[in-house]
Amino acid sequence: MAAKSSEKKTAAEVVAMLDLQRHPDGGFILETFRDPSISLPKSALPPRYKVDRAVSNAIYFLLPAGEIVKLHRIPCAETWHYYMGEPLTVFEVHDDGQFKMTVVGPDLRHGQKPQYTVPPNVWFGAFLTCDIESFTEDGSVFVKTPGRDSELHYSFVGVTCAPAFQIEDDEMATRESMKALAPKAEAFINYLKTAAEIVAMLDLQRHPDGGFYLETFRDPSISLPKSALPPRYKVDRSVSSAIYFLLPAGEIAKLHRIPCAETWHYYMGEPLTVFEVHDDGQIKMTVVGPDLRHGQRPQYTVPPNVWFGAFLTCDIESFTEDGSVFVKTPGRDPELHYSFVGVTCAPAFQFEDNEMATRETMKTLAPKAEAFINYLVPSD
Repeated sequence: MAAKSSEKKTAAEVVAMLDLQRHPDGGFILETFRDPSISLPKSALPPRYKVDRAVSNAIYFLLPAGEIVKLHRIPCAETWHYYMGEPLTVFEVHDDGQFKMTVVGPDLRHGQKPQYTVPPNVWFGAFLTCDIESFTEDGSVFVKTPGRDSELHYSFVGVTCAPAFQIEDDEMATRESMKALAPKAEAFINYLKTAAEIVAMLDLQRHPDGGFYLETFRDPSISLPKSALPPRYKVDRSVSSAIYFLLPAGEIAKLHRIPCAETWHYYMGEPLTVFEVHDDGQIKMTVVGPDLRHGQRPQYTVPPNVWFGAFLTCDIESFTEDGSVFVKTPGRDPELHYSFVGVTCAPAFQFEDNEMATRETMKTLAPKAEAFINYLVPSD
């Protein structure tokens, strides 16, 4: 009897089967084990360990094509184990300025390793080996492989840490410090885009209500007079407009409302939560992002005349269903954690229509959502 052939699983299928979650630094993870039998107090560990912890932990990790694990360092040793999919390159930058690349994969004849340990306190990141077509030996230049399907091309590995990983220890690299440490590896270091670089590359400007923006289009072909529009439209305008919008970690888009429909489009970075307060006092939260399996949407439209604001989804660690209580995620680097989206309005947005919320009005409208209202309507 012929053996039944098994088709390769897509990245989304692996994510769904194992209930992997989005990792804020790239890829998808699930913690599979944290040893409860031995607890190590902070006092018994070297200085870079910031909290007590278990003796070890383990995770599943899936990295799709086109994504990276951002350069960072942790105080514990981290061992990578190849399971399936494509090989993955672990990129290290050492304190003496030397960098090292190790391919974690099954092809022993070509120097790949099914297991590799990153030493403690070493800067490291990772990418799919086949995402880079070629590079110079010193890391100063590389050529990316043209667009590859992230559903079909991915690496699925395991990662074990001892002592156990704790997010409090995670130190993200900055381009400045990395280029000073390993100037010849600039091309690989530049693989990590910071918020400031996107702002500079696209000439984004500070938005008065939070984040950075640039108007990219305002339709000159149709002009709508104020007289042809509902009362809340205060001036004449074009039929539509579009902007880029970047929101760094720790910042918010303040609660406000406008008379036109506003559509959000996810481009890159972290998911972003659009928070709405409706006239009947109901609140609604929609996550704009790429992870369809976990309810995120790459596009979402806020209806006209609805109070709304936004924040990075990962900036909030947990919250109650009614929005009365939430816990913020401890300080995250706004250069490395951001959401970059597009926003389109029809009829076109005009600042004259923009109505900012007050805490008093919002708390009267939705008293149970006081915690989120205080967050999205600053007191100053």
